[in-house]
Amino acid sequence: MLKAAIVADDLTGANDTGAIIAQDGFTVGTVLNLDYIDRFDGYDVLSTSTESRGMEQKKACKAVRAAAARLKTMDCRFFSKRIDSTLRGNVGSEIDAILEELGEDTYAIVVAAFPGSGRTVVGDYLMVNHVPLEMTEVSRDPISPVTVSRVTDVVKMQSKHRIGYISLGTVMQGRGEIKKEVQKQSKDCRVIVVDARTDEDIREIAKGCIDSKLKFTSVDPGPFSGSVIHELYANDQLQGKEIINKNKKILCSIGSASALTRKQIKELQNQRAPYIIKVNPLAFFKESERKKEISRVIQGVVENKDKADVLAVVTAMEDSDVLDFSKIEELKGKTKSECAVYIATAMAEITEEIKDQLQDEIGGVYLTGGDISAAYCERIRAIGFDVKDEVIPLAIYSEIIDKDLNRTHMITKGGLVGDESTLITCVDYLQDVI
Repeated sequence: MLKAAIVADDLTGANDTGAIIAQDGFTVGTVLNLDYIDRFDGYDVLSTSTESRGMEQKKACKAVRAAAARLKTMDCRFFSKRIDSTLRGNVGSEIDAILEELGEDTYAIVVAAFPGSGRTVVGDYLMVNHVPLEMTEVSRDPISPVTVSRVTDVVKMQSKHRIGYISLGTVMQGRGEIKKEVQKQSKDCRVIVVDARTDEDIREIAKGCIDSKLKFTSVDPGPFSGSVIHELYANDQLQGKEIINKNKKILCSIGSASALTRKQIKELQNQRAPYIIKVNPLAFFKESERKKEISRVIQGVVENKDKADVLAVVTAMEDSDVLDFSKIEELKGKTKSECAVYIATAMAEITEEIKDQLQDEIGGVYLTGGDISAAYCERIRAIGFDVKDEVIPLAIYSEIIDKDLNRTHMITKGGLVGDESTLITCVDYLQDVI
């Protein structure tokens, strides 16, 4: 029997939440293809991604329901619906989908805060490092822009259910008052949004929701789910982590073009002297140039492998490198999500081929960008992850498991995560554990 199951809308999210739970000592696996779920027998918690953040709503709902239905067959006690920490994607639709699959007696408790990553919710407003969500870079996201800051508004845009709301004032009174308010609002609302400013707030919300005796699914970017699972199984004997020390090269594949990611690359360049090669993403959209560009990048890394312990392939280093898909002739008529696939699949091919050519010289892989993480997993026909640790909030260390059950040390991270030093932190972490 599974203690818990996580249904995420992208791969990095699936691993992020799993890593938070793994820090409590639970064994956590990320299943990339649910047809292989039987190979994950013995795990406490399983996580999966529907890769539905950029999907049309009906397709996203179908994917979420299918994933939840498959995980239900594992006699799972608790479900988590992982959402993006900046509320991108089909938030309301996917909440409705998992509620439909779990049954009419199930409620959704939405706690969008992730204090460790600078996300707090006060007065129903999601703040990112003290800035309202709609005033951040997320409002200009090329695939899933978010232009409002109120969590209830984001959910209402897609959900058919009446939305309740519990303020920070109630949360600060502790689990008892939270319990009463959850019970009260559940009489009229099937989805309840809750403010939270600190990790302690989130722990109190978890306790209050459990005390309410309602059957509920957590809807959050990770910390709330982790707190609920901790409270449900606080008395279990938990296993520790195992770290193996070796000394090999780190291969970084960085597909995010966010301003923060570009700052992280420059900081790595200044502090760790990596070998960096920048791809020309425009070439990936032209079949006549695609193979040539991929070969150029692979050859460049392989031939210069002895220049550094960190080898990095990046899509953008300057503002001028950021592409506007709408202005690329070859992509007219395609959605932004379809455009992103061109870059992700090419970066995945480059990453796999470099690792294949350098073999055991590569001790660990670092991937930034959910699209690239998913494309790389598909490229190597991975069946899942053995989730090990959370390096920082939303940057996850795991071992990726391929179809032959070979394992590779890996850190995956979203493009809008961390500060300028985060890439260095992740690279140093990998070098310590491999």
